Amino acid sequence: MKIGKLILLVIFCIVALSTSVFAQTTLVARGSAWKYLDNGSNQGAAWMATTFDDSTWAAGNAQLGYGDGDEATIVGYGGNPNAKFITTYFRKAFTVANPADFTSLNLGILRDDGAVVYLNGTEVYRTNMPTGAVGYQTLASVAVSGAEETTTFLQTTVGPNLLVAGTNVLAVEIHQVNATSSDISFDFDLIGQAGTPTASVTRGAYLQMGTANAMTVRWRTNIATDSRVQFGTIQGTLSQTVDDANLTTEHEVRLTNLIANTKYFYSIGTTTQTLAGNDTNHFFVTSPNAGQAAPYRIWVLGDSGTADANAQAVRNAYLTYTGSTYTNLTLMLGDNAYENGTDAEYQTAVFNMYPSVLRQTPLWSTIGNHDTAQSTNPPSSLPYFQMFTLPANAEAGGVASGTEKYYSFNYGNIHFICLDSMTSSRATTGAMITWMKNDLAQNIQPWVVAFWHHPPYTKGSHDSDTEAQLAEMRTNVLPILESWGVDLVLSGHSHSYERSFLIDGHYGTSSTFTSAMKKNAGGGRENIDGAYTKSALSPNLPNEGAIYAVAGSSGKISGGLLNHPAMFVSLNNLGSMVLDVNGDRLDAKFLRENSTIADYFTIIKGGTPPGSPPNAPSGLSASTVSASQINLNWTDASANEDGFKIERCEGATCTNFAQIATVGANINTFSNTGLNRNTTYRYRVRAYNTSGDSIYSNIASAKTFKR
Repeated sequence: MKIGKLILLVIFCIVALSTSVFAQTTLVARGSAWKYLDNGSNQGAAWMATTFDDSTWAAGNAQLGYGDGDEATIVGYGGNPNAKFITTYFRKAFTVANPADFTSLNLGILRDDGAVVYLNGTEVYRTNMPTGAVGYQTLASVAVSGAEETTTFLQTTVGPNLLVAGTNVLAVEIHQVNATSSDISFDFDLIGQAGTPTASVTRGAYLQMGTANAMTVRWRTNIATDSRVQFGTIQGTLSQTVDDANLTTEHEVRLTNLIANTKYFYSIGTTTQTLAGNDTNHFFVTSPNAGQAAPYRIWVLGDSGTADANAQAVRNAYLTYTGSTYTNLTLMLGDNAYENGTDAEYQTAVFNMYPSVLRQTPLWSTIGNHDTAQSTNPPSSLPYFQMFTLPANAEAGGVASGTEKYYSFNYGNIHFICLDSMTSSRATTGAMITWMKNDLAQNIQPWVVAFWHHPPYTKGSHDSDTEAQLAEMRTNVLPILESWGVDLVLSGHSHSYERSFLIDGHYGTSSTFTSAMKKNAGGGRENIDGAYTKSALSPNLPNEGAIYAVAGSSGKISGGLLNHPAMFVSLNNLGSMVLDVNGDRLDAKFLRENSTIADYFTIIKGGTPPGSPPNAPSGLSASTVSASQINLNWTDASANEDGFKIERCEGATCTNFAQIATVGANINTFSNTGLNRNTTYRYRVRAYNTSGDSIYSNIASAKTFKR
């Protein structure tokens, strides 16, 4: 009996302790009544003070706003739809008996477009607003749309130190992105947290600015904590630690003194708690030393920010394709998060879409028009600039650009140049192109890959003949890149896949393109018309030709004429690009969302490869000899094969062919023995030599006898 009472007492204490540790008190509920001022006046700073007299302000229940149809209280905008008030003010008084009851405050806000929140006269949170002083004419950073303006509450945690016993005042200012914006929205809640809140990861981990000896690890938590990354070369034995004592929800830790081309496992968390990692899924491989040649895989995504089934299908196709092959780099070509590049849109379109890749592979991005909500002069508070850590100071090689808008970096024997076609000057005398010239002049890596958002050639959902940003990049940037031997240029913006011939010298509209601008009029396919070639594995080989690829279909397709004469292939298909660089060879593929390879090409630097791939055999036939033997016969259509590869699968409709034998040159028969009785087999044959394989012959089938 005494033991039973003791057990009950222990259970009661545990429950009571759990309740006290995690108890919450709603201080301001969603849908509460707020005082508001909607006359467009300049309230300065006095309105946010606890002593401010708001007795003449109107009052109404949240959601407050206009334009969406879901408001409990409609506020005014001044009557002129082309000159709406930029700022609307809100105040709410609430009572706290004992501030010491709370260890933190959980703040939730629904806002359209931007907001600044004050507690008892002190700013505690701002969202979608520029840094620095805020006035009544200050515009929000980007437009907000969709769920973010109707149902999504942004969450943050603030300390309770500003609370006072008795009456407390929340003051919130909502800012429009422009004077013609169609709507505003506002609702709010404030929860007092008793005891010690539990930290959890809400974004990441994700990797940035990887080099041969350093890596930046970033993540977000639900509450402000200090930061710790533990890492080591043996999973489960993370012997090294980097801490940051600053309390934050946006964690960024730079790991240094790493060994080049080495796999590291890691964990993230606080100085008292591991929140994620120390498992086989959290690892990265440092970059090779600059100039080192080895196999490198690069995944290229363009306009992937739809956060829908299309993007998922493209992602899944790549993950299946790459399998256990490590992705060394991921490139994003802009429009990473539709429609306006807000933080919430990035969460769903990037961080929730590609978590396994982001925690293992550094992400390198360029900025697109949807990442800035179409602004050509976005503030530094733009979510894109806040969430990415990019090499403004040549931390990863190249020449310092002084900005994260455009930059360069090295990976092994590849030099990457990221340009900003959206917000930086595209003039030949502007800062970006001046920097690019200096960067190219100092590059010593043999491969040069450039990427930016707006393509120099396209006839997809955009037209490079008529749109200024596209034309300016073509006329001002391409002559310089080609004079320094660029090999590959990647862009998005048009929601299609378009890939050029190996070309040089085309800087006008599509009507000015001539066959003389093709350095190679083929498709660059080794097994059909041969790889594209350049004279040497060296940097700065001027005007030997480049491939231009528009890869803007990783989230949607939008059609278009798709008839630019510079293009070898133009497709209205979803997909992403896979680049494999190994020494003197670059292989590129367009991988569709259905896992098929819709285009491919090869560039070889160092002269013409020996010979050409052979022609495909034809007229393949299969004849049954017995219950265990089928004979094959084909026509040799080539004069330069080294032999033939024979493939087989079992079943009348099978497609899982596997190679079963090879025969030498000039042989056109093969006997397949040891087969199962009464079984149908299908066969195909292709020729091969040192330059590659031919395409396949026709498929032939036969069925073994029953006896």
